[in-house]
Amino acid sequence: MSAIVVQPIRFTDDVKAMQAFLELLGLRPRIEAEAGGWVDMVSGGGMAALHSAATSAKGAGPGETHLSFETDDVDTLADRLKTAGVEAVTVYDEAYGRALDCRDPVGDTITVNEQSEDLYGYRRLDDEVEPSALRVSPVRFTDPQGPYCGFLEALGLARRGGSDEHYVTYAAADGEHGLVGLHYVYAEDLPIVEKAGAATVQLTFETTEALTDVARRLAESGFEAPITREEFGAFLTVTDPDDQQVQIHQVPPAP
Repeated sequence: MSAIVVQPIRFTDDVKAMQAFLELLGLRPRIEAEAGGWVDMVSGGGMAALHSAATSAKGAGPGETHLSFETDDVDTLADRLKTAGVEAVTVYDEAYGRALDCRDPVGDTITVNEQSEDLYGYRRLDDEVEPSALRVSPVRFTDPQGPYCGFLEALGLARRGGSDEHYVTYAAADGEHGLVGLHYVYAEDLPIVEKAGAATVQLTFETTEALTDVARRLAESGFEAPITREEFGAFLTVTDPDDQQVQIHQVPPAP
């Protein structure tokens, strides 16, 4: 089976400001476009990419987060998706390498980029990235018991832990390649969900680092990050340079 890595893409008016913000959280840049406008960043599980909204071929607006992935073999993945009944599966070549597009259960186009050693037009920033306590965990607002579960399973993710009618988590390589959360749409979430297409994704993370340490580091750089404690666990919320809310959830220590 082809390996899959979670790689949400944030479209932004200020790539450098967002990069500095994500570095505060614990991500590190891996590859960037020589002309600017793109950088992908790695964490302890999964990646996050930054794309200039001004050069978006999809017409994405600043602050939008799109669910996206990376794989080592788009052809094998394409065959698996077609067998699972996923619609509009297309493999194509781009200037930066090969990619796959498909249609998810809510009608949005999901892109999966193939890993490439050809860095024409790009440069690798650091081959030796220190381990991070942070994992990428974008949240998709949709029915957590609906068809999106089968779609993520076709991509190669597996359900992690229990689930209910409100929330479920899917993991790539047991979380080492990132996670995707499916979140029930509450009334207060409607302003997010009613935005066009893939804007119904929220940039979210989980960490084994103490949230008080993360909040202090953010505060030292001018970002307020109050911590909320609920029955299901603790998380902090911070407004990023794109004026979007980002959550970082505490992973409870292993028993």
